[in-house]
Amino acid sequence: MNHISLADELGTAVNAFYTTYRGLDDVLASRQPAGGGWSPKEIIGHLVDSASNNHQRFVRLQIQERLAFPDYGKDNMKWVAIEHYNAMAFDELLSLWRLYNILLENIIRKADPEKLQNCWETGGKNLSLMFLMTDYLRHIKEHAASFERTLESVKG
Repeated sequence: MNHISLADELGTAVNAFYTTYRGLDDVLASRQPAGGGWSPKEIIGHLVDSASNNHQRFVRLQIQERLAFPDYGKDNMKWVAIEHYNAMAFDELLSLWRLYNILLENIIRKADPEKLQNCWETGGKNLSLMFLMTDYLRHIKEHAASFERTLESVKG
């Protein structure tokens, strides 16, 4: 898949999710699943965090060839706790995520093909910009499925 088709797929996935879930009941979206885990709002909040962190990677890796940038992955739970996503209105949170992804879709679509092999150095690995962009879409799809499972479980 090239970066342009990747941008198209990202836009399609985000718009489909947004169209399906906008207007979701705020109380329902705040419910924690039995046995622990993130509420639907917290899952979307985590995806906002992912968009924010990947925004930095997608831009910075087009400015410099190699990037040593912190990985927030091990602190996901802390990020979500600090940001108190359950206190936010679901539709505002969902809109924030959608709008952030419009920006990322544009960055991916317009990415300089000569920069797609620039690498982020993390944990002894070198991850190319193209890999990071592709993995971002995978991550969204994975958490969209998690959101749907969580939503079903909290409907009670």
